[in-house]
Amino acid sequence: MRRSRSGQDRRSRVVALVVAASVAAASVATIAGAQPRPKGPGVGQAPADVETAEQLYAKLDYEQANATAERIVKQRGLAHDQLVRAYRVLAVTSAILGKEEEAQNAFFQLLVFDPEYAADPNLGPKVNNPFVEARGKFRALAQKPGIEITAQVRSDGGQLRVTTRDPTHLVRSVRVGYRWTSLGEYSVSQIAVGDPTAVEVSGAPSGRTRLDFYAQAVDERDNAVFEAGNAQVPKSAFAESGGGGGGGKGGGSIFSSPLFWIFAGAAVAGGGTALFFALRPQDPPSKAQLSPVIVCGTEVCK
Repeated sequence: MRRSRSGQDRRSRVVALVVAASVAAASVATIAGAQPRPKGPGVGQAPADVETAEQLYAKLDYEQANATAERIVKQRGLAHDQLVRAYRVLAVTSAILGKEEEAQNAFFQLLVFDPEYAADPNLGPKVNNPFVEARGKFRALAQKPGIEITAQVRSDGGQLRVTTRDPTHLVRSVRVGYRWTSLGEYSVSQIAVGDPTAVEVSGAPSGRTRLDFYAQAVDERDNAVFEAGNAQVPKSAFAESGGGGGGGKGGGSIFSSPLFWIFAGAAVAGGGTALFFALRPQDPPSKAQLSPVIVCGTEVCK
């Protein structure tokens, strides 16, 4: 009797431990799911769901991968890379599962975010047919969606010029950030969507010549639908030292030098032709005449 009771007690303790462990695991999962994710596009840390969707797809669990991807694209504050990855899974799994209309819509949205995307032909017509339909619709757009940014900077300041192309009217606002240091906070401003817009850049701190910058177009959910660089991987330009022309490139043409024109004028006034023949593109070097030729009227003087 004692052994039986002792065995029952041990089993009861084991069951209690298992239940407690299950409750603890559920609590951890709930807490992990409830923790707030970083807000804003380009945060550089993908939600776990993105990797989960990709892993489920790799395991051929298309139903769960599709459901997970569909949940991701409804989230807020996704980086551009996260949107692209989620829509890749959503589009392909929708096609595999026979959801042709959903697949076409997802492929079209994917092409808007990533115009260079091409479906794998090895996936067969079940995937490639809705992709081709979506690509035809994408190519019919008035312009290619995206965002561009160029820099014209000097050490005393400059401009960033941003152009946003949004034929599907996804973009709610455009954010532009820059900094003169490789670390630290960006100076961020918000600009209008559309034609080239200039963003003024303040002068560089002493000893700084490299400007890091980026531009992101975000939708109503604050997802980065287009980007040219981002806070983690920005674009860069190097400023001229001084107040010369823009573009972030040093140096200038010889024809902009006053010394060139002084010497050129002296050569013409003196009747010298060495420089003239040296600059003639139609004559090979072997025909260059290094001795002066004096012209009397329209003929060479004898």
